[in-house]
Amino acid sequence: MNFTARKSLLAIAIASTLAGSAFAQTAPSVTLYGRLDMAIESANDGALTKTMLQNYASRFGIKGDRSFGSDLSGIFQIETAFSPEDGKARNQAGDTGFLANRNSFVGLRSKSLGTFLAGNHDTPLKSLDGGGLASMLWAEGDAMEVIIHGKGTRSASSTYFDNVHTRQTNNLVYISPKFADIVVKASYSPDEAQTATTNQPLYSVSGEWNNGTYNFGVAMQKKDVSDKTFGMSATKVTMGAKMGDFSAGLAFSTLDNNASVSANSQKTNNSLVVLGYTMGQTVFKFNYGMSGESASNKQDDLTMTSLEVDYILDKQTTLYTNYSQIMNNTKGKGTFAGADNFPTTTVAGNDPTALSFGMRFNF
Repeated sequence: MNFTARKSLLAIAIASTLAGSAFAQTAPSVTLYGRLDMAIESANDGALTKTMLQNYASRFGIKGDRSFGSDLSGIFQIETAFSPEDGKARNQAGDTGFLANRNSFVGLRSKSLGTFLAGNHDTPLKSLDGGGLASMLWAEGDAMEVIIHGKGTRSASSTYFDNVHTRQTNNLVYISPKFADIVVKASYSPDEAQTATTNQPLYSVSGEWNNGTYNFGVAMQKKDVSDKTFGMSATKVTMGAKMGDFSAGLAFSTLDNNASVSANSQKTNNSLVVLGYTMGQTVFKFNYGMSGESASNKQDDLTMTSLEVDYILDKQTTLYTNYSQIMNNTKGKGTFAGADNFPTTTVAGNDPTALSFGMRFNF
């Protein structure tokens, strides 16, 4: 009888240990996070000046992971943009708010094999930014979208030219483990809106080397269109270096609309230099970018210059001021992309400017 009792107690102890071990391995970890970034802005579209309370990609998110063992985890993220000053997801006419409009996905992460994601996610080309050193400025100051991703050129040439700043819906993404300081990313987005004449799957791939001091990356992206009216392709190169208090980033891109009719063919070569210097709690930032003409004598080339000063109050809170200007050629209509409701440059050749005084709070 004592033997039976001891066996029962031993069985209960083993079962409890195994259950506790399983729980320790599979208990989910969930994190709430977000950002509030707003500023008073003097916005000029080249003709009219407005004073605006602007929101710069404020967001709220929840993310988590659940371990299946020593190597494999299930992961998820739901991230949503919102506009604190008016309660909308974005401060644009017609928007009433929607969930998961930023990077939102479910996936598996393996330390040895890499990460696979499915959902709404940045393409590898979009996320390539020199380890953050080629895209340091905030508010209207960041030239990556306007210059390197082609939003400035698209403003004047939207009929046969699109930008390649792509947070792609219905996206399948693979991120490799880091090997010899190199990470490879690839994504494929099938065309769920396919018709009898149009098919637009999107492919993107990047490779990036980063040793903590220096960074070098290359990315390519292509959007196929079966009727060949036009389908954007892009090649992007980024470099970055951080040495003490000084940092620098470079970015170059070639964007091609691959139009089947030569008269509609448009292609731009773009470049961007970004500099940063930290002095105590103050950070000085500068960038200058150039987008070339999209075709001979198209006269839609533009440049963008930005200056920014940040004052870091603590790890979460920063005050900043930023001044930016776009110089459009005769037929250019480039405008800023940092805020959701900057006035559109409607008159070709006008030069928009923006002066912002803002605060960013991360949590």
